[in-house]
Amino acid sequence: MFSQSLPAQLLRWLALLLLSLWGLHHCQPLQQAFSQNATHAGCHQMSGDSEMDQHHLTNETSK
Repeated sequence: MFSQSLPAQLLRWLALLLLSLWGLHHCQPLQQAFSQNATHAGCHQMSGDSEMDQHHLTNETSK
């Protein structure tokens, strides 16, 4: 069984994180899936004429 000490658990989590980041960086279909999901979720909108952009522009110019 694995050691349950805090440093051992942190090391396993770090190894899992690094492996996940490496896999994401080198796997093109996975990158496309994540970027498409972000676009559909609204994190990265493709149109530049949204109401939120207009709201930010009017707030910045009124300062």
